[in-house]
Formats: sequence, C-alpha cells, structure tokens
Amino acid sequence: MEKSPEKILVVDDEELIIQLLRDYLADLGYEVFTAYSSEEVLEKIGDGFDFDLVLSDINLPGKSGIELLRIIRELKTDIPVVLLTGLKTLDNAISAVKNGATDYITKPFELKSVGQVIERILKKQHRIQWQEQIFEHLKYVKYYFQFQSSGFSPGLLSKEIATVLKKIQFTNQAEIDQFELAFTEVLVNALEHGNLELPSQTKGTDLAGKNPFEELREKRLKDPAFSQRSLFVTFEADLDVFSLTVRDEGPGFDWKKYFHKSKQDNSVNTDHFGRGFKIIKHISDEIHFNEKGNMITIIKNNHR
Repeated sequence: MEKSPEKILVVDDEELIIQLLRDYLADLGYEVFTAYSSEEVLEKIGDGFDFDLVLSDINLPGKSGIELLRIIRELKTDIPVVLLTGLKTLDNAISAVKNGATDYITKPFELKSVGQVIERILKKQHRIQWQEQIFEHLKYVKYYFQFQSSGFSPGLLSKEIATVLKKIQFTNQAEIDQFELAFTEVLVNALEHGNLELPSQTKGTDLAGKNPFEELREKRLKDPAFSQRSLFVTFEADLDVFSLTVRDEGPGFDWKKYFHKSKQDNSVNTDHFGRGFKIIKHISDEIHFNEKGNMITIIKNNHR
C-alpha cells in the first residue's frame, strides 16, 4: 500500500514566502496547505484538517506565531511546530522552543535547510508513532529494579510504571493517575520509614522554623549505614491484573496489629496509618506483607 504524503501547513503573511515554500515542499513530495494568519490556521484545525507539521512565521497579523503555538499545543499537542524568525525575534523563537516549539529557522533561509529540518522532525515523529503502535501489541510486562536509597526517586519510578499501564490500555487515565499516586506512596514509605527508619511522628512538625523530619532525612541519606541500603521493586502487569512488590532493608513493622487476615475479614485498619496507606488501600484489591513487615505487595484486578 502506497504511503500518503505528509501534510504540511505553511503560515506566513507574505505571499512570496508562501509561494516559495509551497512550491519547494510540494516538489519534495509533501502535501502543502497554506494560511496567512493564526486565525485562518485555527479555522482549518477546527474544520478537521489534520497536519503532520506546521511551519509558521513568528510575526503574524493578529495572533502571533507564539500565540498560535500555545493554542496548537492546547488543541493538538502532537503536531510539530517550526517557527520562522528574523534576527530581531530570535530570542523569542529560542524561548518558544523551550516552551513547546519543535525547532526554529532564521530568515533569510536556504530552502535546502528548511527541507532538512522538516525531514528530520518527521522522521523522529514517525519513530514516536511506531513506538506507540508497538505498545498496542504488548500483553504482558515484568520489571525488576534494585535501587540504593541515595539518589532514588519514587516519583520518577511511579510515573514510569504507570505509563506502562497506560500503554497497554489497562484502564482509563483517571484511574492510572490514582495508581501512580498510590505507587509513589508505597515507594516513599519503603524509602523513608523502611530504609531510612524515619519516625512518622516528626513529619510535618515545625520547630524554630526547621522540619525535624526533613533534617533527619537529609542526614541519613548521607550516612552509608542508611543510604546504601537497597530497595527491591517488582512490577508485573497484563491486561487483567497488575502487582507491585516493594521490599526494603529496614527493620520492618508489626503489620499484624493492623492487618486483619482471616477468611471472613481481609481488611486493613487504617486508623494507625497515614493518608498514604489509605490511598494504597483505596486502589488495591489485595494487600500482602511478608512476615518481617519490610515487604508489601499490592494487587489490582481489571474489573472490566
């Protein structure tokens, strides 16, 4: 099956620039559309036009190219936007790249350079799209991590494994956001109350403008006796169920005082736990501890 040509939208209020870029890009095999203002671009997008790349002058009548970029990012975050800029607005273009523009080209430009920039960006876009398509076929995944306390980031790991659930389409985004929050709580507990042995009683207190919990946390992250302890994380998921197991090298805790394990009652008394454990319990179908109390496994079934 022959591949359809990529659609490029050229935006400029100068007719000469429009004609020059339209003819050159068409000769390269692209399907080229044109617009003379941001408002015209928004009309095309609103009418259902779907572009593979937008090439826009930064100085446009009405809404500027920067404003157009911001609106496109809100409406169609995956469309690459390349800005054409003169030397006087170069700083604005560089700032725009930091805030969502894919690249910029300075005027006057060589047509060959424009073609090279567009080709590079579209090739990268194709790789990203292909990677996303690959994950549509993923049915099972298992990760095993080992981290040292020092330098470990619970939030980054939580986002990574939550992203896996999104890619395999385990459930909707709202639930995945809840899972990410719960994963973070599990990992933070293992790091702070497990490996670093930080007492929860000092958390959130304020003494002469200092936070004893944070001070002790920083101190123990510099102490090899605590900072070199390991965290072991196993994450396993398919379309029907996922499990997260986290083990630390701390002393553990007496979970039996709060975990009612019987055939009739498999619940957790959260009265003695903080907000974090209530979040974990909320998203889990099952919660298990090892005997020592330094390993937790949470299981969630996909109730489709």
